[in-house]
Amino acid sequence: MGAHIVIVGGGVGGLVTANRLALLAPGETQITLVNATRMHTYQQGWLYVPFREEDPKRLQKPLKRLVYERVAVVPQPVVAIDFDHCEVRLDGQSLRYDFLVIATGCEPNPTEITGLAEGAHHFHSAEAALRLRNALSEFEGGRIVVGVAGLPYKCPPSPIEFVCLLHEHLVRRGLRQKTELLYATPLPRVFHLEPLVPLFEERFERFGIRLVPFFTLEAFEPDKKKAISMDGTELTADLFVLVPPHCGAECLKKLGIGDAKGFLPVDRYTLKVQGQERVYALGDCTNLTTPKALTAAYRQAFVVAENIVAELTGKELRRYNGQVGCVIELGDGEATVASFDYDNPPHPPKPNPTLFRQKRALRRLYWQVIPPAL
Repeated sequence: MGAHIVIVGGGVGGLVTANRLALLAPGETQITLVNATRMHTYQQGWLYVPFREEDPKRLQKPLKRLVYERVAVVPQPVVAIDFDHCEVRLDGQSLRYDFLVIATGCEPNPTEITGLAEGAHHFHSAEAALRLRNALSEFEGGRIVVGVAGLPYKCPPSPIEFVCLLHEHLVRRGLRQKTELLYATPLPRVFHLEPLVPLFEERFERFGIRLVPFFTLEAFEPDKKKAISMDGTELTADLFVLVPPHCGAECLKKLGIGDAKGFLPVDRYTLKVQGQERVYALGDCTNLTTPKALTAAYRQAFVVAENIVAELTGKELRRYNGQVGCVIELGDGEATVASFDYDNPPHPPKPNPTLFRQKRALRRLYWQVIPPAL
């Protein structure tokens, strides 16, 4: 019997790894994909739900419809992972593995900051995006603060995209002149990647969005609609949309593996979990400094699958170079792209309609382009 590869997590990283292995692994290899639910979610679509441009129900499909025939899908939550005995334990059964891939993603954790869960909205889950949609439908003017409540979080440009889309949403509703838009960030500037800063600053100036830098959120007072930073600065608003800090998936935290926030330490080139043999991790669940983004997980999945096949066939391992590429929507029917790796910074082009159309096309073609892992 061939090697058994168990993949934990049915997001982009896990799904693409499973399908890539199905294409590359020797014929006798067994491939099992374990996920807490039967569904795969196109999470990037949540950005558009608050503006009624997307329906959460359309952002999910059954995993079994997305994997190749040789991939077995087990829709059960993981109870424990025993590295010493090479076992993944589920409710009522155990799966022995020869290779393990952990791709459990990360989760918003608003409870990390006092009052944040009760007083602010975000769009990093289907439920949260729907609540924000309802709040925006009831908004009739005033002040809205958009920003970053804590680090790390998924898709670093997403709050920038959101505030630009929010500007357009308010224009369409005839409320922009009645609304003050602020963008709060713990950074000294609008974004951490310097080449993108001028593009974002120009867009903020064009749309009349005021930047509030050095705002490191310490506490939130929901009853007063007030956010308080570590230096004592206070912001009040009629509506807050603050991306919460993220942490490793609950299953990893319960298992006691990973760092204080539940992220797994991995070798930045091979993507092997440090201190473990034949165990890989990728995507949002790792402690890599690369952005927690769809394109990062997608590219890492190719490296992990190819490295497992290399180990099975006695070939040299491939090195992940940190490559990430993200198309960033900036309003006015325009977008830019940031493509970079460990050694090369991004050189984003001027925002243009062509990139905007490409990003919107991916929303329609995601299911045909990403899961097949071609």
